[in-house]
Amino acid sequence: MILRIPIGAFLLTPDSKQAMESLRQDRLFFRTKIEIQDGGIDAAVPFLTERRTPPLLIVETSASKEQLFQQLEALSNVCDPETKLIMIGVDNDIGLFRELIQGGISDYLIGPVTAEQIRTSIQNVYSGLASDDGGRVITVAGVTGGIGSSVISHNIAYELAEAYDEQVILVDTDVSFGTAALNFNQQPRQSIVDALSQSGQLDASLLGQFFTEVGENLSLLPSPASLTTGVQISTEAYDNMLSVLKTMAEFIVIDLPHVWEPWTIDAFAATDELLLISRPDLMSLRNGKNMVEYIGPKRGVDAPTRLALNQVGAAKRADLAEKDFTEALALTPVVSIPYDPEAFGRALNNGEMMSKASAKSKATKEIIDLAKIVSGRVESDEAEGKKGFSLFKKAKKKD
Repeated sequence: MILRIPIGAFLLTPDSKQAMESLRQDRLFFRTKIEIQDGGIDAAVPFLTERRTPPLLIVETSASKEQLFQQLEALSNVCDPETKLIMIGVDNDIGLFRELIQGGISDYLIGPVTAEQIRTSIQNVYSGLASDDGGRVITVAGVTGGIGSSVISHNIAYELAEAYDEQVILVDTDVSFGTAALNFNQQPRQSIVDALSQSGQLDASLLGQFFTEVGENLSLLPSPASLTTGVQISTEAYDNMLSVLKTMAEFIVIDLPHVWEPWTIDAFAATDELLLISRPDLMSLRNGKNMVEYIGPKRGVDAPTRLALNQVGAAKRADLAEKDFTEALALTPVVSIPYDPEAFGRALNNGEMMSKASAKSKATKEIIDLAKIVSGRVESDEAEGKKGFSLFKKAKKKD
């Protein structure tokens, strides 16, 4: 999940400031407002006297034990009781660490600190929001429209359910033109629009009522494919829905429409697996390069983007080579799915997925391989939120 809390940082050293600045490019903090001030904990007290305290404070001190506790006492008088506090100090003393944690400090780090240390500390403090617990989210999007990304995402969901015998949820987020129900030969009575209308009240029990079951392990949250719903997906509604979905299945496959809106940018940044589908042509190369350059820094090195080529050979003379994409996007295509209109047409007409309708097609083999890659299990196949700072409890909340 993307963390959405204001963070106030009052720091002393260049190392700490640089580490904190680096977090602005981290996908976990994509939508987080980070305010960095000089002066450490002593500067935090006058600054916060006339301002509302952010949910998370990160303060740095060079003080020893007695002076440190005096600083904390002063800070407690100007902060909200619910504020969480991460402290960066100079004393490498396990006794001091235990005393601070027992007193309600969320974490104590010994300087100099790195961006990764601060990130891990914040993740631990907000483990309920920022952890990777729950199902694996796989988001599939085309770099251009009409590129076959929806068909690929539907087949990936089906293959994951078949290969791992675990619960998979396929979410069709294309409200106006979604094809998941059509491709699975279903006529759902409810859709993602019904779920989004209940966004603020969603839990697993309620959300499950909007599913269409298409197999023992595969559930579909379909699109109404309607132009008259009047529904626009918001970032908040999407995040609320996704947080519930992650508790309901081992894999959540998101079929993303070819639109560029705040909620889709968040979906790109926060997903465990981002799979871009491209044709081997010049327009796809350009669009793919733009998307990778924009989204890449927001995802970070721990959440790489994958590229798959589709409809390879449809226009042989105009097709670009894989190396062209590798050089331009710094991404090597993980699979190349050949153009096979007969096999895909048979699957669509039968309301079946490729491995059932066209098991011998080379395209089917590539799709099965792709499902294994994005599952995150290829290698394995082969081989209570913390409380606030207790010293703040005697402080009075500011209006």
